[in-house]
Amino acid sequence: MDAGEPVLSVYLPDYRVKAGDQPRLYGTTHLILFSAKPRPDGSVDFSRITPELLGFAGKAREQSDIKITACVGGWGRGKEFATAVSTAENREKFAGELAAFCELHNLDGIDLDWEFPKGEQEHADLEAFLAILSAKLKPAKRLLTIALGYTRPLPAACWPYIDQVNLMSYQPWSVEPYEAWLAKSVKRFLEAGLPAEKLIVGVGFFTKEKAGERRTVSWKKIDTAIPDSPHGYWPVGKEACDLRLKLVKEHGLGGVMVWDYGHDSTDPEKSLLRYISTAGKM
Repeated sequence: MDAGEPVLSVYLPDYRVKAGDQPRLYGTTHLILFSAKPRPDGSVDFSRITPELLGFAGKAREQSDIKITACVGGWGRGKEFATAVSTAENREKFAGELAAFCELHNLDGIDLDWEFPKGEQEHADLEAFLAILSAKLKPAKRLLTIALGYTRPLPAACWPYIDQVNLMSYQPWSVEPYEAWLAKSVKRFLEAGLPAEKLIVGVGFFTKEKAGERRTVSWKKIDTAIPDSPHGYWPVGKEACDLRLKLVKEHGLGGVMVWDYGHDSTDPEKSLLRYISTAGKM
């Protein structure tokens, strides 16, 4: 991929893939295999980076010059992060196992998804861990990316170690107008010192009810299964994608991130991945 090419980064959870599946990735530049799980002592459970995930990634590489990375953590899979990075010994083991996994499977890097570090001590521990992991990945030109919540920038001292921030700006738990909420999410990170080209703004391929039960509906089911709601739903589909693409152009951001591949339509004419890759000229 050319330097400066806009990123289209897509999360692929283990539960979305079966043996024999063929990739429909269109202009995807980065595929993130989701996800491994840290243990308290700094070791890593890689069992959810399944042979099916790795096989899918191999097929994707046959189709295009795509970067394949492995995620560690995620909602419900990252509660041990704080302990895993709390001592020098744990940090070294954690970083070493991640780097070794990349080497073993010829991966292009690691994505961290700790939901969420908080307070001075955890941020300091994370910074120390990022320094170690970056030093292990960079000699092989591997990437270090991180998923962050839209209200939770890191201290500026962390940014030099990170190649991309995948901003989890999907659907707000707020009645604030959607476009203003999204713009504020981006501005918060830029004001925290993150270089614009490192910020990858996230879009969810689903819609969420604005209030009430806050039901969610996958994009691939929108035509038939969106329930009635007196509260309405947040923007979805091309409208949600266009809002991100607008911010990428306005602020010179690095690109767009998607949660997740399995929510996209299998119909090429309705595929949001295909839409982003063409509308965003990715």
